Amino acid sequence: MKSIKIFAIAAIAGLFACSDDELRTYDALQKKDAVESVNDPYLLASIIKRTTLFYQKMGYDTRVLPGAVQHMESNYQSGDNFYNAFRAPITDMYTAMDILKLIDGSIGLAETRNSKTHQGIFRVFRVLLFSYMTDFYGDVYYSQALKAREGILYPKYDKQADIYTGLLKELDDANALIDAGTEPVSESYDLMFGGNKDKWKKFSNSLKLRLTMRASGKLSDAGARLTALASAPLLSDPTENASIGYIGTLGGDNSNSWTGGPLNWGTIDNFDTRRPCKTLIDKLTELNDPRMQVWFAPVEKPWTSDRAKNGQTFTTTDPNGYTYTSTWEYIDRKNKDIAAYATKDILLDSNKVYVGFVAGMLADWKNGNGHYDVAAGGAVGNFKVSKFSKLFRENKHALLKAQIMNSDEVQFILAEAAAKGLISGSADTYYRKGITNSLLRWGVSQDAVAKYLAQPGIALPSDKAGQLAKIADQKWISLFLVSSEAYLDLRRTRLPNIFNNGRLNGFQFPERYRYPGNELGQNKEAYDLGVGTLSPAVDDQFSKMWLLQ
Repeated sequence: MKSIKIFAIAAIAGLFACSDDELRTYDALQKKDAVESVNDPYLLASIIKRTTLFYQKMGYDTRVLPGAVQHMESNYQSGDNFYNAFRAPITDMYTAMDILKLIDGSIGLAETRNSKTHQGIFRVFRVLLFSYMTDFYGDVYYSQALKAREGILYPKYDKQADIYTGLLKELDDANALIDAGTEPVSESYDLMFGGNKDKWKKFSNSLKLRLTMRASGKLSDAGARLTALASAPLLSDPTENASIGYIGTLGGDNSNSWTGGPLNWGTIDNFDTRRPCKTLIDKLTELNDPRMQVWFAPVEKPWTSDRAKNGQTFTTTDPNGYTYTSTWEYIDRKNKDIAAYATKDILLDSNKVYVGFVAGMLADWKNGNGHYDVAAGGAVGNFKVSKFSKLFRENKHALLKAQIMNSDEVQFILAEAAAKGLISGSADTYYRKGITNSLLRWGVSQDAVAKYLAQPGIALPSDKAGQLAKIADQKWISLFLVSSEAYLDLRRTRLPNIFNNGRLNGFQFPERYRYPGNELGQNKEAYDLGVGTLSPAVDDQFSKMWLLQ
């Protein structure tokens, strides 16, 4: 995995950017001006960077998906704790299409140069982005997309079943092209795999595994397909991940630095509006999970009912060397401010060093876990709830990656398939390898991994339902900061069963994104047909697409 270090290619990518209107009217001109003198390596670097950062934005920058999967909560001015953003149309379709214009232009350029390896790699990203579109919206344009040069300004929506058939076929084609290609892949400009063609094939196969499992409930031959993929080269080593690192410099658009660092978010107040969810903290605490200390900071002022600890200060140093100071506070339930919270079932986590923000709680800094001291807390402060680790305030760090797919996700998919009897092999072996890869990816030592796996609470039970629940727990944890996949998995499996946690009772879990508003105005015929295949046939966040019907 390489760091983000290509600055000039941002200008290349900019030639493919467009407003919603231009998606219809200027597509032909943009593809015609596809920087035909630029070499494949530059285009590859730009595609890797833009696509990976797009995925990273879904995992951390915005709080929509991290909040929906209860990895992250907002404690200031946000409705993301109870799915509010899903109520309005979402324009991620257009963001993906902007990158797809660059990809399709690059494929055409690689074809004229007979650069088969690059054609194959570009097609992997094409599948990734089209799958994102259909997985979140339902029917979308695919077969007629990006064909303005052929006069198709208002492309039809393909049915989701047909899109999946096409995407899986495209991944087969991508692997064949990579195999047939003779040109080298630049080690410098391949930000993801350093020019290693075998790893690109592993990524392609792993993406196909992800999509096949996602559609497995709709495929009559899902077992045969998954069995074939289980024996194919896949991302399997802890270091084999479709992700890129950061170099920690400002750059033209700040995208060369981790999004939470001072170069992107200068104020600590803005950074601290993101807090871990109680659901995640409680699960990590239950499992004695070492990732807790890597990801989160201890509460600054934990409460205790033990008077002896009143005022006692302690320090904690996490595995990355970051040190935190906390001071115990005695819970004086006679204090009218504290008593008011205690009777509202908000004072939940006294005597705990790590505390999460309650799922579904209003994003109001006064409410989280009973914090009431306005003067001491500040506008966005809450010392009764853990913050993200200081790790996430760095501009760069070896553990900070923009992520699309990691090897641990692959192993958990195989574990689920084995537990369901869709493939042969040991679900437990795949499950433990998934846990191991995730822990190692976050810098946990081999000794700590061994101790974690030896805990009785980690062992898979003998029954199928119990196995699937345990696998889902660990996969959900491992998808921290890969929130798009955590959301799609939670939607598909309904595991872990976290839907009524905290204050979410009464809030229905969203099943999809609503189409961008411009589709209704500019491409109404296709839009109407797309909505017509939903169940019920209404463009809202609760209608079910083909995958879910």
